[in-house]
Amino acid sequence: MARQAQNMIKYIIKRILMMVPILIIVLIITFLLSKSMDVFPVISRMAVGEDLETIQRMIEEEERRMGYDKPVLVQLFIYLQNFFTGNWGNSYVILRDTPVLEVIGNIFPKTIELMIVPIVIIPIIAVKLGVVSSTNKDKLKDTSIRFLAVLGAGFPIFFIGNLMQIFFGYYLKEFTYGAIDIQIMFSNTSGLELKGEYYTRFRLIDAILNNDPIFFFDTILHLFIPVICISFASLAGITRQTRSSMLDVMDQDYIRTARAKGVPEKKVINSHALRNALIPSSNLIITTITGSLLGSLFLEATFQYLGFGYYFVRSVFLGDYLLINGFLVCSCLIIIGGTLATDVIYTIIDPRITYT
Repeated sequence: MARQAQNMIKYIIKRILMMVPILIIVLIITFLLSKSMDVFPVISRMAVGEDLETIQRMIEEEERRMGYDKPVLVQLFIYLQNFFTGNWGNSYVILRDTPVLEVIGNIFPKTIELMIVPIVIIPIIAVKLGVVSSTNKDKLKDTSIRFLAVLGAGFPIFFIGNLMQIFFGYYLKEFTYGAIDIQIMFSNTSGLELKGEYYTRFRLIDAILNNDPIFFFDTILHLFIPVICISFASLAGITRQTRSSMLDVMDQDYIRTARAKGVPEKKVINSHALRNALIPSSNLIITTITGSLLGSLFLEATFQYLGFGYYFVRSVFLGDYLLINGFLVCSCLIIIGGTLATDVIYTIIDPRITYT
């Protein structure tokens, strides 16, 4: 057991070290792609109404300040050096002169709040639905669950978001962009701000720390519809995979042996079948979690939710390339971390898997 733990630690360290060349490759690719974009961030910062000569002079000054006048390889080397020393540069357009790391640190907690339910609760519900569906094969419960799973898998998340906006915006006038107007519940709350300081950048936590129930409920109401959309989309894949895995496992000899020995059906399902069915499902669960984080850009853009995905889309449109690179690097780290977590979870679920 101790040797297996040592091998796992060595494997994790090796995978972390392998992240360095992957990050370098990602940085090089994103740098070159961002340099080839049609949108030029220097132009985005220029004032409107200036004459051509003044604009040209301002562009040249801005290019020198931003380092655009240097050769591309020199710019790339400087960028890589700055990245590994913790200097990811500043936002040029969206949040002018604000460090990229500060921008990400301020907005990423909002996306985490949006993803708490899909990350923590939905996998549990999806696995349970998959088990119920498999144990009631071809019955009404199975048909209903499969129908909902097909709907969730068949529609893209932004389409579901638009449908929800149309439904709640048209039929329930109290809703605006998927959130109940806080003034319906509390009067004199226009221009709502937190009564206190942002300690963690998590709106819900900071509202509790500052004893601000109105701000807390306002955050919940703004999260309500987007969370339903992302949860519905995340539920489908895990449910279908768990059902398929459970049906395969239930036909195995050791399940029939356990039943022949008189083991209660509930124990057969939960202790014998589900544990083995989770091996293929665990990979999809981690993939769904990372996919939900990265796929939030469609949802946040649909609901105007000012999180990671919303600013990612804006940075692409406005050509804020250092901010683009920062978002892409974070996305890469999420994917690599999710893959590593999957490997670790495999060994917990199935002790037969070892790493050397």
